[in-house]
Amino acid sequence: MVRYLKAVESGCARFGKAAAWTVPLLVLGTCLTILMVHLRMNVLVEWDARLPLFGEHLSLSNLTELQWHLFAVMTMLGGVYALHDDSHVCVDFLACRFSPRTRAIVTLLGDLFLLLPFTVIMTVYAWDYMMAAFHSGEGSSYGGLSDRWIIKAFLPLGFGLLVVFGVARVLRLGIQLATSTLPAEAPPKEQE
Repeated sequence: MVRYLKAVESGCARFGKAAAWTVPLLVLGTCLTILMVHLRMNVLVEWDARLPLFGEHLSLSNLTELQWHLFAVMTMLGGVYALHDDSHVCVDFLACRFSPRTRAIVTLLGDLFLLLPFTVIMTVYAWDYMMAAFHSGEGSSYGGLSDRWIIKAFLPLGFGLLVVFGVARVLRLGIQLATSTLPAEAPPKEQE
């Protein structure tokens, strides 16, 4: 069961790892925006058919908004990866003094009373927020990206992944604490 729960946690984190590909796209979008500003171009490319999110062209407004959209995807999906990889903000000066068992108990309680309630509430509200944008056909008010529901869909997805991750971790830690099968403490990382 512990192996299955770890696989669920890793599966959730894969979304965050995949979101890392937004970084080169974000850099490319930023460079194109700067180039278009210096060349005084408003529209980079136009096409005949309407594409989701972009509409009929790729403009300076599209690229500017796309940067924020890519950053939102990176943030919403990267959170679960940071939590899985244990690279999130933590009170290390206290946690480093705890035994693995105490750390597991603190993590379990934090997930139960902080992470899960917050992420469940945020998933519900984010879903309603995304659906309102979908039903209203919300788009940019100044010629930027259309179909705002697409980017807003990453809110319930990101929080939902945190819920699934949190439930799997709570169950795994509960089983490991009950059966005394916590992994041995890893040696401290050396500072370079």
